[in-house]
Amino acid sequence: MSSGADKASAGDNIVNEQPIEISSDSSIEDNSGCDAPSDSDSDVSILSSLVDSTDSHDDQKLADEFSAILAIPNKRYKHYMDLCTTAFKLNVFEKIEVAINEFQEYTIVPPHIWLRYLKTLKVVTQTPAEWVVFQTKCSTALTSFYDDQLAEFVVKSLMEQPLVDHLSMWSKILADYGLERIDFIEEVRKLLSGVNEKDEIEKVEQTMSTNCVTWSCDKDKLEAIADLIDEFKQKLKSNAENSSWLQESYLLRAETLSLSTNLKCSLAKLIYERCLAKYPTDSRLWLDYIAYMEKPMEPEGEAMAHTAVCDGYLKCKPLELINRVLQTRPTIALNHKYLELMEQNKLSPEQVDSEIKRQLQRIEPYMEMNVELQLDYLAYRVRHTEVHNEEQVNQLRDAFREVWDRLSELYGDLADTSYEVLQLWAQVEYAKLNNPENGAAIWCEIFNYPGSSVRSHLWLSYAQMEIEYNKGHKVSIVLRQALEALSMTPDVHVIVELYRRNERCFGNYESIAECQKYCEAYVEQQQHVDPYRQQSAWRQGNNRRIQSYQKPEKKPPIKSSRKQLPAAKKIMPSEPPAKETKESNFKYSPNMEENKIFIKNLYANCTKDDLTDAFESFGTIKDVRLVYRPSNQRFKGIAYIEFEKAEDAQKAVIGGDGIEIGGQKIEVAISNPPPKLATGPSTSSGAATVAAAAGDKKKPEKRRIQTSLIPTRLVLNEVKRRKKLELDDDAAVSSTNDAANGNSNSANGNDNGNGNGNETANEPEQSSATATVPKSNDDFRKLFNI
Repeated sequence: MSSGADKASAGDNIVNEQPIEISSDSSIEDNSGCDAPSDSDSDVSILSSLVDSTDSHDDQKLADEFSAILAIPNKRYKHYMDLCTTAFKLNVFEKIEVAINEFQEYTIVPPHIWLRYLKTLKVVTQTPAEWVVFQTKCSTALTSFYDDQLAEFVVKSLMEQPLVDHLSMWSKILADYGLERIDFIEEVRKLLSGVNEKDEIEKVEQTMSTNCVTWSCDKDKLEAIADLIDEFKQKLKSNAENSSWLQESYLLRAETLSLSTNLKCSLAKLIYERCLAKYPTDSRLWLDYIAYMEKPMEPEGEAMAHTAVCDGYLKCKPLELINRVLQTRPTIALNHKYLELMEQNKLSPEQVDSEIKRQLQRIEPYMEMNVELQLDYLAYRVRHTEVHNEEQVNQLRDAFREVWDRLSELYGDLADTSYEVLQLWAQVEYAKLNNPENGAAIWCEIFNYPGSSVRSHLWLSYAQMEIEYNKGHKVSIVLRQALEALSMTPDVHVIVELYRRNERCFGNYESIAECQKYCEAYVEQQQHVDPYRQQSAWRQGNNRRIQSYQKPEKKPPIKSSRKQLPAAKKIMPSEPPAKETKESNFKYSPNMEENKIFIKNLYANCTKDDLTDAFESFGTIKDVRLVYRPSNQRFKGIAYIEFEKAEDAQKAVIGGDGIEIGGQKIEVAISNPPPKLATGPSTSSGAATVAAAAGDKKKPEKRRIQTSLIPTRLVLNEVKRRKKLELDDDAAVSSTNDAANGNSNSANGNDNGNGNGNETANEPEQSSATATVPKSNDDFRKLFNI
C-alpha cells in the first residue's frame, strides 16, 4: 500500500479537504440523563477542529502532541478524538491509521471520523489487494451508526466497480438505506442494465428482492413511506432532547399504513436508527429499540419483530443491539439486559464467562457499575450450578472468592462497602448449598473488616439466616455477639428486642429466664457506663405509646455519639487533671483560639497538602488537622489550621473565606469551639449535671452552634470599646447639660424642656451604636476598616 506522503505529492491532498458537513441528526449528543457514569466529553464534536486543518502547523510539535496523547493511560473519549484530530493535521497516513485503530478498540468510531478516514484511505488505494482492504474498512464503518452521507460515499466508490463482484455490499447497503434512499436503488438498476449475462441478472434480482424491501415496491407505497420519513426527520431535527413519544407516535402512524409486515418493521428500524444517530448515548432509547425488536409480530405469535427485518450492516437483533450499545455507553441497566439476553439466547457458560470478562475489563473505571455486574454474574452462576455436583459447587465458591478479591484489588476499601458480594455468598451457603458452617465463616469474615461489627443491619441479616436456614440453633450466640459489638451504639435496643422475642418464640422457660437476666444485666451495665443514655424502647413503658402518636416531622433530632467521653466523676476534680500522656499539637479549648482557624465544606478527598498549599501564603502554619468520624473513619469535611501568629489567622479568615478547594467553596472562621459537656443523649441534662457538681446556681448554658463565621470575641471587644466611649461622651454631655439647666432654671425655669431635648438627641446615637454590630463577614470587614 502506498504511503500518504507519496500520494500527496502526486495529486490532491485529500486529508486537508473540507469534511462533509454532518447534519444535526447524526451529531453526537448526550441527553439521556442515565443513572450510571459516562464520559461527558463524548458529546464533543470535532468538526470545528477538522475544518481548520488547512492552516499550517509545526509538524514536530504536532508529532510530539500525537505521541503524548497516545501514551496517556486509561484514555477517555476526548483523548481519542484529539488523537484523530492531531493525526489528520499531521497528514501522515500511518498515524491516521494508528489513531483510528486505537479509537476502534475503545468504542464505536463516529461516522464523520470514518468518512474522513475513508477519504484518506481511498487516495492511497491502488492495487487490488488495497481495494479489498478499503472494502473491509467501508463495511466496518457502515456498522457504526445510520449515516446516509457515509453510505453515499461508499455507494459512489462501489459504482466504480463491477456490480456482480460487490453484490454482497450492495445488498447490505440497500437493506439499511433502501427505504430512505431510493436513489441508491436507481443506481443499482443502472448498473444492472449494463450486465449482459442472464444468470448474473437473475442472481442480482433475487439477491435484491431478498434483502431490499423496497426493490419491488410500487410507487404509491414508496411515496407514502417517503412522506412519513421526511416528516419524521424534520421533527427529529427540531427536537433538542430525545423523547420516547416521538418514536411511538411515528411507529403508530406506520402501523396505519397499508404496508406489509416486513415494510413496517423495516420502517420502525429506520426510525430508531435515525434517533440513535442523534442520541447515541441514550440508554433508554436503546432499551426501547431492543424491546420493540423483542415483541412478537402477532398478538399470540412466537416470531419476533426482528425476524421480519432484512439486516444489513446495522444489526437489529436484540443481542446484537446490546453489543452495539455496550461499545458506546455501558450503564447498569444495559448490563442487566445484556446478561438477561445472553441467558435467553442460551449461550454456553464458557461464552457468558468470556463476554462478562470482556465487559468487566471495559468498565473498570466505574466501581459501582462493576460491582453491580459482578453481582449479576454471580447470580447467573448460582442459577446454573447443580448443588449436588461437587465440582460445580467448588467452581461457584471459587467464583465468589475471585470476584471479592478482584474488587478489593481494584478499589481497596471503597469496593462494595455494604459487603453485598459476601452477603450473597453467605446466603447461597445457607439456602442453596445447605452449609451453615461455611455461611457462618463468611459472616465472621465480614465482621472482621473495620467498622462492620457496629452495623446493626448486618447482625440482623446474620441472625435472620440462622433462624430461616439453620433452625435457629446459633441465634442466641449470634445476638449476644451482636450486643457485645454494638455496645454504646443507638441501635443496640433492636438487638435486645430481637433476642427477647426469639427466646419467647422458640425457647423454654430456662432459656427465657436466662435471656431476661442477661438483658437486664446488659442494660444496667450500659446505664452505668453512660448514665445519661436513654433507656431501650422495651424499658420505657408508656413512652412508646406517646411517641407512636407523634408526627414524624415534629420529632426533635436525636444526636448520639459512638465515642465514649470521659466519665462524669472527672468533670469537677478536686485538683487540676493530669495531662494526657499522648502529646498533640491540638488541644481542646472552650475559649476562642485566635491563632487557629476552622474550615468547613471541604471536599471528600481533601488532604493536608491541599490545605497547606491554600493557606501557607497567609503565614507560618504550625499544624493542620482533618476531622474524621470515629465510627467509620470517614472525613467530615471540616479541618483546623493553627498558625504561629493570631494576625496570620485573621488574614487567613479574610483572604481564605469563599475560595475554592477541589471545586467547592469553603468557609473559614476563627476557631471558637463550644464548651465541652458531659456525655449523654441530652445536652441540657449534661450541662445541668456539670453545674450541679460545681455548685453553680445559674441556669445551665445551652450548647452553642456556630452559625456565623465572624470572630465573635473580637466583635464583642470592639462593641464594648465603642460603648465605653459613648458612655464617656454621655457623661460629658450630661455634666454640660446640668450646668446649662441650672442657669436656665434661675433665668426662666424651663428645665423640663431642656432635659427632654437632650434625651431625645441621645437616642439616635444609641441606635447608631447598636446598628454597628456586624451580622456578616462584609460587616466585619467594614467594622475593622479592612
